[in-house]
Amino acid sequence: MARKPDGYLVHIMLEGGQTMQVRVKEAREYTELINNLMVGGEEFITLPKQMDNEYMIVRPQRVSGVSVEAIYASSVGIDL
Repeated sequence: MARKPDGYLVHIMLEGGQTMQVRVKEAREYTELINNLMVGGEEFITLPKQMDNEYMIVRPQRVSGVSVEAIYASSVGIDL
């Protein structure tokens, strides 16, 4: 039986070589995030962050790549 991930880590590669990491709980959340990023354009979109009063905005046109990694809390000993 396949295990269900406890969360997902979305790696967002930006122009200029910068990389951001956004952690989401459900597959639906990262699907929505990727759909927003792949639209393109110069309008800012807000990325979800884990801490209160923390936010990040990015222009979808400046995203050069996205990678999604499943996280299993039981295998790495972290609290999601």
